[in-house]
Amino acid sequence: MKFFIQDSGFISVIIQSICRTLLHSVWQGLILAVVTGIILASTRKSKPALRYNLLSLSLLVFVIAATFTFYKAFDQQTKIKSASSAITFETVNPSPPLLKTSFQPLRKLTNPENIERFLDHFLKENATILVAIWLLIFSLKSLKALGGLLYINQLKCGQNVVPDQVWIRSIKKLAAKLNLHKSIQLLESEKVLVPMVAGILKPVIFVPVGFFIHLPATQIEAILLHELAHIKRRDYVVNLIQNFCENIFFFNLAVLWISSLIREEREHCCDEIAISAMENRTSFIEALLSYQEYKLSDQSLAMAFPGKRNFLLDRIKRIIYKHNKPLNAMEKIFVTASLITATLMTAAFSTAVKKDIELLKPKLERVLEVTRPTSTSLPVSREDTLPKNHQSRVHIESGNSSIETTKNNQRYQIENVNGKITSLKIDGQQISDDKISAYKDEIDEIMLDIKKAHEEAEIARGEADKSRAQAEVLRKEADAHRKEAEKMRESAEKMRSEAEQFRLVADASRKQADEARKSGEANRLEGDKLREAAGKLREEAEVIRLNADNIRKGADEVRKQADISRKEADKSRVVYEKIQSGLIEDLTKEGVIKSNSDLSYKLNSEELIVNGVKQPASLHQKMKAKYVQGPGWEMVYNFNKKTGVVIIK
Repeated sequence: MKFFIQDSGFISVIIQSICRTLLHSVWQGLILAVVTGIILASTRKSKPALRYNLLSLSLLVFVIAATFTFYKAFDQQTKIKSASSAITFETVNPSPPLLKTSFQPLRKLTNPENIERFLDHFLKENATILVAIWLLIFSLKSLKALGGLLYINQLKCGQNVVPDQVWIRSIKKLAAKLNLHKSIQLLESEKVLVPMVAGILKPVIFVPVGFFIHLPATQIEAILLHELAHIKRRDYVVNLIQNFCENIFFFNLAVLWISSLIREEREHCCDEIAISAMENRTSFIEALLSYQEYKLSDQSLAMAFPGKRNFLLDRIKRIIYKHNKPLNAMEKIFVTASLITATLMTAAFSTAVKKDIELLKPKLERVLEVTRPTSTSLPVSREDTLPKNHQSRVHIESGNSSIETTKNNQRYQIENVNGKITSLKIDGQQISDDKISAYKDEIDEIMLDIKKAHEEAEIARGEADKSRAQAEVLRKEADAHRKEAEKMRESAEKMRSEAEQFRLVADASRKQADEARKSGEANRLEGDKLREAAGKLREEAEVIRLNADNIRKGADEVRKQADISRKEADKSRVVYEKIQSGLIEDLTKEGVIKSNSDLSYKLNSEELIVNGVKQPASLHQKMKAKYVQGPGWEMVYNFNKKTGVVIIK
């Protein structure tokens, strides 16, 4: 007989549940990786929307599975806590032998060598540390994500430039093409390097300053259509949820991989929407290439649209060949390793369970054989139920009985069907039916002996039950006394330990007091020196403060000059747009062009070239007199992939 006390609070239940959920998410991630590999391999030529939906559904199923795992773990830990809030007894009863042996496979299932028992023990010992590490990293990542949201909010509240009304009207027309009927704000910002979408209820499209000057109109429309597609698909909300999942399962490579794939397919889906609205696949590809190569003035960072250069190349290949990117070498290795690991874990678990079931099966069969309700067997041959000279066996089933007993040194075998003797054997010799009545007295005596033996057995069984109940009460009382004694022993041990600790602390305190007295004078001298040093530091701090004020004033002057430069740049941009619009209008009036679609031109003091054709001198002189502002001045539009005004000194 043994007992144990286990006490755990609600916090420990939460910690255990979280730790077990995170641990189970590892093998669930292996399955997720295999499913992801199957999706990518089977949708090689499918539309991006299908791949995006399948990948998103896989991630959603993973999250649901992890949530269900947490629920089951929490429920299990709660039950364990409830069961262990009181003392639990485990008693080995020596009788009957069958019940003692029937639980041996169950004890084997909880053997410390078993993997599940090992993991359970490991988690109980280390769950707090593991959850603390996970919570620390999760908090850091969440703070980083919060910083990103604050940066987006700062962008909205910062000093942004509203573009020309032409593009305000254009964004409304493009949104109408996508059946997007909501107010969308378009702003130019100095703090962004690539076009981006922010906001859920009131979405805003941010573009870099100068975005509308240095790119042709068709390419600008292609890029804006891509960003509008993000708004139409509500990708901003999905991306926030996706980031939250990544923060929770930051350690799970499968989650991080499928999340990156979802982002790639999201861009592909927006590409398809933009191309469908433009009805010009080539123009969209040119917009991607042009924006990849585009650089703002005084900046060395190439502005991808969006993402890395390799991803841009994959996007262009997919648009041209209409084939999705296959698994690369590392992804194939990862999927294969996940499949092998998941298979080995499943095989090991199945083998262990099968082995335990095989061990448990014969014992269960023995229990079922004894407790089978369709047949009742009365073993009257036991020494505590019949006299020793009556080595008898009685079998009763459905009102019929079969009796085999010895009386007066003769062996009787009697078959009784519905209260009538149908067969009688004496010492193995069959008695005919017409002579059975002659043995009525012997049969009646046998039946009476069996009835008395059965009644005595029932009485003895009742007394045995009472004795067992009394023994159980005594056992509980003894265990209660043993529990109290154990508590008293533990309390005494604890008091001895505390007394020893107090003695050690007192000794240490005395030593520290002696050292403090010795070092008191030295500390006073050191304090005087520190006060003198502090006075010098205050003087130096005052000097530094004055210098900081001067630096702050200089920074304010620099900021004012920057504001003036930005305003001058805005004025130059407006002047250029007016000159460009006037020249295009004059060329249209002169009949040189019919529209500004696919238009390119170059105008300087020497020549006028429109769509690759050099124009007559008369037209050149007319445009030169109206627009050229001096020698070395040149204006180009989509000419050799350049747009703007160049002044050659």
